[in-house]
Amino acid sequence: MNPQTPKKKLLLVGAGNLCLQILKILGPKNAFEFVVLGRNEESTLRLCNLVALSCAQLGHDIAIKPVIADLTDVNKVTRILREEAPDMLVNCASLQSWRVITGLPKRVFEQLDQAQFGPWLPMHLTLMQYVMQAVKASGIVTTTINAAFPDAVNPILARLGLAPDIGVGNVANLIPAVRFAIARRLECAPADVQVQLYAQHYFSHYVPRGGLPPRASYRLLYEQRGRPEAARLPAEAIFSTVKTDFRRLGGVDGQFLTACSAVTVIEGLCSATPVLVHAPGPLGLPGGYPVWLHNGQIKVQFSDACPQDEAVRINSICQSHDGIDEIHCDGSVTFNPHCMAVMQAMLGYSKKTMSIEQSAEFAHELASKYQSFQHSTW
Repeated sequence: MNPQTPKKKLLLVGAGNLCLQILKILGPKNAFEFVVLGRNEESTLRLCNLVALSCAQLGHDIAIKPVIADLTDVNKVTRILREEAPDMLVNCASLQSWRVITGLPKRVFEQLDQAQFGPWLPMHLTLMQYVMQAVKASGIVTTTINAAFPDAVNPILARLGLAPDIGVGNVANLIPAVRFAIARRLECAPADVQVQLYAQHYFSHYVPRGGLPPRASYRLLYEQRGRPEAARLPAEAIFSTVKTDFRRLGGVDGQFLTACSAVTVIEGLCSATPVLVHAPGPLGLPGGYPVWLHNGQIKVQFSDACPQDEAVRINSICQSHDGIDEIHCDGSVTFNPHCMAVMQAMLGYSKKTMSIEQSAEFAHELASKYQSFQHSTW
């Protein structure tokens, strides 16, 4: 970055683990002015000080500022956004992180995981809706990036004209292992493999644990540099190699991969030349896609091999496997009854449909029932 160019301001919402992981990567590069919006003053201050002091240890004096607000106070968040006027906003906040259930005993987690992610939607939609309401009310121009179940949250909010610009994680987290697996099978360098994957969260969650899912809905396109006619590999071979040869740490440790995905999006949006990344929920679309980024511009990659209507259809089918059968034109959703049956059996929680207005209420009920369930498992 040209030292004469003013640094862009990056506002991270939610002073939790993902926020910290992103700052661990971006902080030492000292290319942004950082603002961290957290609910708890003590923990937010401590996080900012940890990052500032660690960067100083590496010889960088960074600008990082804590600001305090509860996201349910939309008026206060709106005032903060007007005062700070960030160039980019990254939402890391959820009412309950996806990784919470990974801390259950292994057998219990595997049973509850059969409900998939869709039933947990209110935990991720509720706060992001408040954030986007504040962005709209503030009148500022900012690029919005969402880490809270963007595969579904972004298209739901799009129905209200509140869609974040793009998401992070999920489909992106699978790409390095897929490239490595193809390279190993083709006996070439990973750098020589370019991948385009259209897939929803369900697929990216399943593959590292179980290989290619049954009734899989996805589209994988790839090519080997210098060998346009390279042999096509069986999909089962690629994804079983991901599961076995490139198995990795998950849970809170695995969140480092999501943070790296967020960094590719943040830096890609600042790039003067186009950068190809993968991201969920770009421009309000359901599921995940390859996306070109540069100078704040977002262009989803479609082609004759996977046109837009086919990519959306693939992701919508996969979304049903993830527990959400349909997102309706008013932003309400119909849940997959088979996934909800698992929630009913284990937590005593079940919903057929949910409107956006019901999200906070359902989140409160789900949190209460999960807390009771969690206590009973130990």
